[in-house]
Amino acid sequence: MYNKKQSANTYIRTLCSTGFSALTISFYKTNLTFRFIPYIGKGKNGLDDYNRNSFLSTSINYERAALFMAIAMGIIDGRDADKEIEAVYPCLNGTTLFFEYKPDQNNQMNAYLVINKNNETIPFRFSTHQVQIKDNGQIVTKVIQSGLGNFAMILEAYLQGVGADIHLNKLGDELEKYQLHDQQAFITTENNNQGYTN
Repeated sequence: MYNKKQSANTYIRTLCSTGFSALTISFYKTNLTFRFIPYIGKGKNGLDDYNRNSFLSTSINYERAALFMAIAMGIIDGRDADKEIEAVYPCLNGTTLFFEYKPDQNNQMNAYLVINKNNETIPFRFSTHQVQIKDNGQIVTKVIQSGLGNFAMILEAYLQGVGADIHLNKLGDELEKYQLHDQQAFITTENNNQGYTN
């Protein structure tokens, strides 16, 4: 029997943040879904481990994705690299997404995406990398917001419809299964009403 509540979901990418969470990003219908999976420590193999049985998720539409991207690009291109930012995004069912850009305990600026749902909060910190660059003949250390750049490119791809054809095909397949199921249920009902059996 076809489950009417099924819906096409297309995985895009998972970003990991040691000590915070893993962020799985996927298409859901026409929205972009974020699933925050809490970090639980190092596994037996020494790799980061995340509690996949306990997660919080929500989705955003094109407009919110464009807003996230604009904020991220302002930090990446340097316009807002030295400014603290806090933006609050209300989502469905009382869920809230927070985007924060603030200094850590070492006074290094970091970007965070935080979900609050059902009085539970899971933060995700975007990764950074330090590089040495030569500026006016002097070697200086620069912090690159690599994780935030990755996130911005995912948002841009979503807004431009990259991969949407594959996902939309899945939506069409789901609709076809649903319609076929309804048609078969109708025929069975009609035949039973006329005294026929299947």
